[in-house]
Amino acid sequence: MSDGRAGTAAPATETATPPDAAGWTWREASGVTLIAVVAAVIGTWPLVAHPFSRLMAPVGPGDPYLNLWILGWDLRTLTETPVAWLTGRVFDANIFFPAERTLAYSDHLLLQSLAVWPLYAITRNLTVCYNALLFGSVAGCVLAMYAFVRAVTGSRAGALVAGVAWGLMPFHFAHLLHLQLQALYFLPLAFLFLHRVMAGRRRRDAAWLGVMAALSAVSSVYWGVIGTVALVLGAATLAVGVGRWRSAVIARRLLQAFAVGALLIAPVMWPYWQVQRREGFTRNLYEASQHEAKPISYLRVPPGNLLYGRTGWLRPPAASPANPAKHEGPEQELFPGFVLLALAGYGAWKGWRSDARPFVLTMGAVALGGFVLSLGPDGVRVLYAACHRFIFGFQAVRAPARFGVLVGFGLAGLAALGVREWGGRRSSGERTSWPYPLAFVLLVGLEFINVPLPSVPAPPRSTPAGAWLRAAPQPGAVLYLPLSSDLENTPAMVASLEHGRPIANGYSGQRPAFFMGLVDTLNRLPAADALWTLRDLNVRFVVASEALATGLAPGPLVERARFDDAIIYEVVWTPALEAAIPRPELPPPPVPGALPFAVSERSVYRIVWLTGGSMSVAAGTATFTADVSTHHFAVDVETAPWVARFFEARDRFESWTDDQLLPLRQEQHLREGRRVIDRTTRFDHVSRTVTTGDGPSLPLPSGGRDGLTAFFFARTLPMVPGYRTRFPVTEGGRSYLVDLDVQQIEAVSVNGKPVEAFRVVPRFESAGNARQRGIQATLWLSRDAQRIPLRFDIEAPFGAFRIELERRDAR
Repeated sequence: MSDGRAGTAAPATETATPPDAAGWTWREASGVTLIAVVAAVIGTWPLVAHPFSRLMAPVGPGDPYLNLWILGWDLRTLTETPVAWLTGRVFDANIFFPAERTLAYSDHLLLQSLAVWPLYAITRNLTVCYNALLFGSVAGCVLAMYAFVRAVTGSRAGALVAGVAWGLMPFHFAHLLHLQLQALYFLPLAFLFLHRVMAGRRRRDAAWLGVMAALSAVSSVYWGVIGTVALVLGAATLAVGVGRWRSAVIARRLLQAFAVGALLIAPVMWPYWQVQRREGFTRNLYEASQHEAKPISYLRVPPGNLLYGRTGWLRPPAASPANPAKHEGPEQELFPGFVLLALAGYGAWKGWRSDARPFVLTMGAVALGGFVLSLGPDGVRVLYAACHRFIFGFQAVRAPARFGVLVGFGLAGLAALGVREWGGRRSSGERTSWPYPLAFVLLVGLEFINVPLPSVPAPPRSTPAGAWLRAAPQPGAVLYLPLSSDLENTPAMVASLEHGRPIANGYSGQRPAFFMGLVDTLNRLPAADALWTLRDLNVRFVVASEALATGLAPGPLVERARFDDAIIYEVVWTPALEAAIPRPELPPPPVPGALPFAVSERSVYRIVWLTGGSMSVAAGTATFTADVSTHHFAVDVETAPWVARFFEARDRFESWTDDQLLPLRQEQHLREGRRVIDRTTRFDHVSRTVTTGDGPSLPLPSGGRDGLTAFFFARTLPMVPGYRTRFPVTEGGRSYLVDLDVQQIEAVSVNGKPVEAFRVVPRFESAGNARQRGIQATLWLSRDAQRIPLRFDIEAPFGAFRIELERRDAR
């Protein structure tokens, strides 16, 4: 291999020529490809020994199975109905039945699926395609980084070290759970064309810059956001470094690149925009702070790291009550390598004093920007909050720690300069001495290597239950029991690829609003309410791991097949069964009395966060309004400025009712930072159904109310100590039974004055996840005909709050 004179950045002249990868010989290309393949073999060992039988992931159920299902769904659709890729119907995946656009609840992996489709067409083996993507990602990162650094610095030796570092850095192996995050091969290529645009200002380079940026965004939403931030930083600093920051031609080329990229990603982003409007696929600053990096994260490696992980040298201490592991786990394993750091420091020092200064400035800015943003909201809060508010897509970032990948990118580029300067600047005709670049490659690889990679047995390609469902002539959706609210659904998702039927189960980065209501209800099979829900959803088959207690009398669950690990029931309703199994009804709630105001009411409450002991902090306001003439009720909630620093909310909930305070329509208007949701829920008390947005119609108990109308309804009931009643509430897709208990009369402080009030305790019963902690609440109503809510004390999983009356206007 040989080093050419640096082409680091074009001089600030109009005649500058772009950095180029021209001059590659067949020998160089084949040699670099061989090194990339060898690096991938070693870095992913024992993948090549068990590509068909082992899934290279630390666990099966969970995110690896989710990505396996996504990959399988894409490949199955591409093989059987390729036109769905063109029409966008591929996004109507078969989970969370009957929801639509469910593929857009996570990264879609369409680009990756297209890459491995020929392998799938030959083998029809999903596991080998998954493993091939992991293997190809490592090799592709080596090659892409080599091409970028080779073209920009002119150093083959430096490019080799940078490529191996980029392909084997710990981030890859810390995120074996996340196949989509392995797609880091487009970022170096985007930077290659960014440098070419700055140097040559050619339209074709601008077009290729847009293509590479778009491919990065299509490969993963994270790399779309993080790559865009990196390219903006890189473009700004590189333009300054080469003296072209005021160039109109450069500005036009960058706008051209943006237009090309936007045009390419628009068809793929459209389903995500639809889901965003319907489900609110955003993360607030508080959520982001739970997955941010700390400076110490850059001295953490995956547990399988050969040199530092298994020895425990760069592993965190074991979690304990005195040392809770809040900032531990894969997101925190961002070690860039001591060798890479040393080479990068040397390269920055030497490069700053040479024609490589623009490259040093660019790579340094990208690395610094990645480091600062990886610290999340608790780093430079003003900067992160501004990005969160104004940069499109930034709100989808759940784990700011992933910005740390830009630190590795910048250091790899600077390390290439260090390798080049270490070996001395040689003319293009001189040969480079092999020992020193190979020594650096081995040292970098030694620090980064994780062998053997963890793996799990591949899921079966076919199961008796899956084959039976594939062959069954009756169309219809499937429910797998038990129905989980979380990752336990992923084995059923993978199994569903065999038959391709819609399934009620699902797990993803998002879930439809109605799903938790289904979890509550369907796990009660064969209870009558669950059976009727199956009928309403048009679910045809139930696959259970154990026999269901269907009883002696005939029912709609008819056993069709029995295997060692599964029993398949068909749901068959007849008019006789519908008459024999009436819909279950709760005891009707009491008839509401008159509202304790004649025309309208407006009450303003201050929300206080109880921090423990006697400490309390103002957290926001809640304003309740009611109008008797229009049967309209509303509540507006706004967070205090200090709370808005990590969770900003300006939410409005409103309901329209009949004269019995039964809701007819509820609207939610959520404005939580960049999260905007407008959702309508309709209540049909004749057919006893409730429908949220575009979701299915679910059972509505007799007298069922939403939370807001239930609040006003409770104020119309008799208030005497010892009075108890029960009534149903449907909220957020889930059904609750509220047990209202009027306990006693006691004094409560209102604006510093004692006021006699009824102490009322509502208890909420739900058939939801047993692990979910319920809400405990106490309410004080004034001891007069107006029954004014004076104070609420609420203890919930997310904290304890007190809501106190500030002022009230009624007429």
